[in-house]
Amino acid sequence: MCGRGDQSLTWDDVHAMMNMAAPPMTDNFPPRYNIAPTTDMRIIRETDAGRVVETARWGLIPSSWKKTAKEWTYSTFNAKAETIESARSYRGPWKNGQRCIILMNFYEWKRPSKKGDKPHYIYPAKEPAFRMAGLWGEWTDPETGEAKITCTIITCGPNDFMKPLHDRMPVILGEDQMDAWFNAPPEEALDMLKPCPSDWMSSHRVSAKVNSTRNQGPDCIKPDDED
Repeated sequence: MCGRGDQSLTWDDVHAMMNMAAPPMTDNFPPRYNIAPTTDMRIIRETDAGRVVETARWGLIPSSWKKTAKEWTYSTFNAKAETIESARSYRGPWKNGQRCIILMNFYEWKRPSKKGDKPHYIYPAKEPAFRMAGLWGEWTDPETGEAKITCTIITCGPNDFMKPLHDRMPVILGEDQMDAWFNAPPEEALDMLKPCPSDWMSSHRVSAKVNSTRNQGPDCIKPDDED
């Protein structure tokens, strides 16, 4: 699972990690330290003009959905790699190559968890953020007529690093996989949906304040080893 995360990279970080064609911007992205499903996050898509950063609702809503977002009660913030080709919500975007990358680190609560437990903040050992594999879709809000990009993070079984914490983890891509992820046929991209090497990952325990999305700011990711 990946149901809470942070996106606190600067534009320079994003530009460097994603080999963006556009020049760096003078203004940085507003940092987000405690992102939850159904709220907005930043994703990177490949377009004819190159890679672009866009805002997307976390939780993919199929384009065929004719009701409001509040009426979409299905859990689609994570998509299982094992059923990505067949699951109703994802098979269309997958077949159409609507793949994206989410630059994000994440929180995980050790299982079995109980109310008030402190989560672990999980981040790369050598880079500013993980390149998470995702899918995007476009859904039209029937109330406003506005087209909205939505997204999901693809998950797989755990590597040895994640096994003590959870039985699922995000699919994390290496820098050398980005071009293939965006451009390969679906059957080739499917082979990329595997756990990353354990030595790519680090973690530390953080405060239980992360349990509430009302709490934001850099304190969310600070180590907290107090019992």
